Amino acid sequence: MNKITFDALPIVNNIRMCPSADYAAIEKFAEWCCFAEGCSFGVRCSFGEGCSFGERCSFGVRCSCWMPTASVAIRFGEGCSFGVRCCFAEGCSFGEWCSFGKGCSFGVRCCFAEGCSFGEWCRFEGRKALPGHPFIAIDGAGTRNSKTYFFNLEGGICVRCGCFSGTVEEFKQQVIQTHGNNIHAQIYLRFAEIAELKFTKPNRRSSYA
Repeated sequence: MNKITFDALPIVNNIRMCPSADYAAIEKFAEWCCFAEGCSFGVRCSFGEGCSFGERCSFGVRCSCWMPTASVAIRFGEGCSFGVRCCFAEGCSFGEWCSFGKGCSFGVRCCFAEGCSFGEWCRFEGRKALPGHPFIAIDGAGTRNSKTYFFNLEGGICVRCGCFSGTVEEFKQQVIQTHGNNIHAQIYLRFAEIAELKFTKPNRRSSYA
């Protein structure tokens, strides 16, 4: 397939678009592009900051998001699918049930809705994930009811909560320093216990039939 530029697409109702929703012939897209549901993109395509995508868009291998100023995140709707070794800038957000191929890499502060699935060797927070689902995310803690991520990575569990990013032990220390022994601290510490139980404790068979 011959490659074309985004600027070569026709303008329909003051919007530059591909009527068939098949953008496989384009490799690079500008900032602030907005795509409807069901669009498809080819291999090695790249997108600028502020782009957004509707539901069930599909992307080929080695696609990437570039954000020179890292100021505006790129948003993907639910059910999008990505090929292997795609690379996402910091702060990208993904809707429910998105699927990612092997070896995808996610910048800091990327967030994921429920039901997302990941291939092997994906990287989060700069480190490779261990086998199995790469993280758990728990909502509703702290004064802001924020989401706390616990990533199961090489070198140990990494915690991301608000502006904090660090190890489980560093997270516990920060919680106690910030909240003392109040209810918020107790909830955060329980979250950490759940993550440690899931990711670091050996699986044991129940003694019950």
